[in-house]
Amino acid sequence: DVKSGSVNDLLTPGRNLKIAGSKIKVSGEDSSVGVFFVNAATQARTKVEASDIVTNNPSEVIVVIPALAAGTYHLEVVTQFTQGALLKEARTATLDKLLTVA
Repeated sequence: DVKSGSVNDLLTPGRNLKIAGSKIKVSGEDSSVGVFFVNAATQARTKVEASDIVTNNPSEVIVVIPALAAGTYHLEVVTQFTQGALLKEARTATLDKLLTVA
């Protein structure tokens, strides 16, 4: 969370979230591709609008956090990106920590 400076902990809706990783660029035509916040209690999935993806690089994605209700969330990045081509099937990278909206 860029606003609070917290790492793997707090989310501030309406502010930027920096996601670091490997081969996480959001890319592909599959309808499942995108960045999602999954409510840990209800499993409701909130997709980040494509226009709210600020930076989209292979090792860093920065998104504007959508208006999320208070609670805990899993972060998922679904992409078909790989080096030099697109995968036939989308793959999901899930952060192993729960993120909290206060």
